[in-house]
Amino acid sequence: MDDVMLAKVGASRGGEDGRAVRYADAAFMGGLALMILTLPISEALKNIGYFVALGGWVFKQAARGDFRMTFTPIGVFLSIYFFTSLLSAAFAVNRWEGFRGAWDVFRPLSIFLMMVNELDGVGKIRFYLWLFVASTGIGVVWGLVSYLIGLRPRLEIKSLGHSNHTAWYLVMMLALLISVLLFMDWRPPAKVVVGGITGATLLAVLLTYSRGALVAFAASLLFLAIPLRRWQPILGVALLTLALVAGLQAWGTPWATHLEMVAAPDQDVSLSDRFRLWKGSVLSLEDRPLLGIGPRNFKYLDHERYGFKQMSHAHSLFFNVIAERGLLGFLSLLALFGCYAYVGIRRWPSKDSLSRVLWHAAMGSFITIVVAGVANTTLHTEGAIAFWSLTALMLASGEAAKPL
Repeated sequence: MDDVMLAKVGASRGGEDGRAVRYADAAFMGGLALMILTLPISEALKNIGYFVALGGWVFKQAARGDFRMTFTPIGVFLSIYFFTSLLSAAFAVNRWEGFRGAWDVFRPLSIFLMMVNELDGVGKIRFYLWLFVASTGIGVVWGLVSYLIGLRPRLEIKSLGHSNHTAWYLVMMLALLISVLLFMDWRPPAKVVVGGITGATLLAVLLTYSRGALVAFAASLLFLAIPLRRWQPILGVALLTLALVAGLQAWGTPWATHLEMVAAPDQDVSLSDRFRLWKGSVLSLEDRPLLGIGPRNFKYLDHERYGFKQMSHAHSLFFNVIAERGLLGFLSLLALFGCYAYVGIRRWPSKDSLSRVLWHAAMGSFITIVVAGVANTTLHTEGAIAFWSLTALMLASGEAAKPL
């Protein structure tokens, strides 16, 4: 296939596996499962799961004496983006923060490569799909309970952090959940459970009050309707969203204020501040045009010189990359997104239900990252892990999945 290089996605190396390989594989699978299941709710368990999976995978390859890896074009361009970030970090104002920013790219890259290489069966792929559904349900329940008992004025889920970061993550999960409901032929009890999680997730997104997330959700729904060629399910989701917004407004939440700002962007102070940040990000290229100020170093920009309030990021994925990684980083990001769009179009969903679910989930997540990324830094830690994990599942399903 066009999007496979060096080896088949998810292909095993062949030969007899000894006990060490089996134990290492169990560690990899268990660590990955722990990471996905606790992604929204526990920073510590997420990190433990990641390092157990990474250690298991490295030990498995060492026991086999074979470190060959599958590199798809997406993996190649993601690697280029990582190495550009690493080079930028080496010349950063604060190198420690810079290398932390490079680590934020390396971790999802390593997860992507491990999953692409190891998920070689329908059972494994479905297992991790279910884990994303379960982890979303757990995270949403935690967020809703915390909001309802008054711990936070805007819904946030524990390790996802700020309400905007929570919103983008949940919109990506909505792309997965809605696709599951539309395409997977599961038994009615399973559909009821997934439907309940979907409705709760939509409510949670609304309670974050993130307008960017809602725009991204609308764009994701429109994209879903094109290959589906049926507008009824999308119309149903849109009507449910409007009903929930009306209910929240009647309940006394400040939704009307947020809707008024959408209708009058010239009065939106937050948007005006963003414009100044974006202008300052471009102006900063005069000093560091190629590699920028360094990942996670936006706060060290001379904000008085460039005319904006001191902030830790540019409130835009694209302008943040321009300022922190320079032109090389920005071009590598655009190349990565261009490659992703090309691969996604080439992998137009087949009749296989599992492949269709994961194709829609990955492409819906991609649209969320890009659309919401115009005004927010969407490739945040947990969001990036989820995005590249869903992408790896999509690529693996194209090779391993069979009609259900």
